[in-house]
Amino acid sequence: MNDGLAELGALALGSRLKRVSDCLLHQGVRVYQIAGVRFEPRWFWAFSYLYRHGPTAITALAKGLGVSHPAINKIANELIEARLVAPYRDRNDKRKRVLALTTVGRYKYRELEPVWREIRQALQSLVDDAGGDFLRSLTSLEASLADQDFVARFAERWGVGSSAEILIRGFRSGYAGAFSTLNESWIGQYFELQAADRRLLEDPQTSIIDQGGDILFAVDAVSEEVLGTVALLRRDDDVIELAYMSVASKARGRQIGLKLGETAIARSREMGAVVVCLLTSRILNPAINLCMRLGFEEKPSAGEADDPRADVYMEVEL
Repeated sequence: MNDGLAELGALALGSRLKRVSDCLLHQGVRVYQIAGVRFEPRWFWAFSYLYRHGPTAITALAKGLGVSHPAINKIANELIEARLVAPYRDRNDKRKRVLALTTVGRYKYRELEPVWREIRQALQSLVDDAGGDFLRSLTSLEASLADQDFVARFAERWGVGSSAEILIRGFRSGYAGAFSTLNESWIGQYFELQAADRRLLEDPQTSIIDQGGDILFAVDAVSEEVLGTVALLRRDDDVIELAYMSVASKARGRQIGLKLGETAIARSREMGAVVVCLLTSRILNPAINLCMRLGFEEKPSAGEADDPRADVYMEVEL
C-alpha cells in the first residue's frame, strides 16, 4: 500500500516528523508498562532536565529545552499532580515559578535509570536499522531552521510585491545592532536616553532573551535590512510587556508597526502569556492609536511605573 505522506516528499516533512513522534510516544507507554513502572513518555524531557540541572524556573526550562512556555506549563502541572515535582516562588523574584524534583521524584529517577539505558539501546537500534546518521541529520535540520526559518525561506521564493515583502523574524545576534540603533534614534527624538535603556539596548541577549523574553524584527525580504523592531519583556509567567517598538523613518507608512504588533501578540500567546501590557506616553499619540488598533485598552496602572516618561498603561487579554 502506498504511503500518501511519503509521496508528498518535503511538502509533508512536518506531518511525517509528527507521525514518527506520535508513534514513539504511543509505543513508549507500552514500554513502561512492560518494565513495570508508572511513567509517561511525554514527561521525560522536563523530568530529566530538572534532575540534571536542579531547580529551574519555568521560563529557563522552556529555553533550555527549546520548547514553548505553554508546553512546559502543561507537563509541569502533570508532574506536580504526580508528586514528582514541586513548585515554589523564586526568592529573588516572586513572579517566577521554580520547579524542583521532590524526594519521590528523585527516587523515581533512580528507579528509571536502568529502564532508560535499555530504551536508549532499543532506539539506537531503530536508528541504525534506518541507515545513515539520522540523529546528525536531525541536528543539522534544527540548526538550518534556526538559521533561517520556514517562513523566511518561503517568502524569498514567493517574491517581492506580495504581502511577504516585510518578514517578521525572532532574535538573532546579528540584529542586536539594529535593535540598539533604531531605539536610540526615536528615544533621543522625544526623551533622554536613560541607564535602563542603555542596559537593555547594549546587551539584549542577557537583558531580554536570557530572561525569557524575545525581540522581533521587521526585515526587508530582498535587502535583509532591519526596518523595525519590538521587544517582548517577560514580567512573570503570565504577563509579557511590549517595549522598545521602533520603525525606521524611511519605512513608515508600510504598516510595519501593525505587523510587528500583531506578531508580538501572537508570539506572547505562544510564550504562555495571558496578558500583554505596555507603558507609553501621551506625547506619542500615533503609538497609542496603533495600540488601540491592536486591541489594547488604557487601564489604571497596577503600581508606580519604573519609567518616569510613561503616563499611559495599556493591556490586552489573550
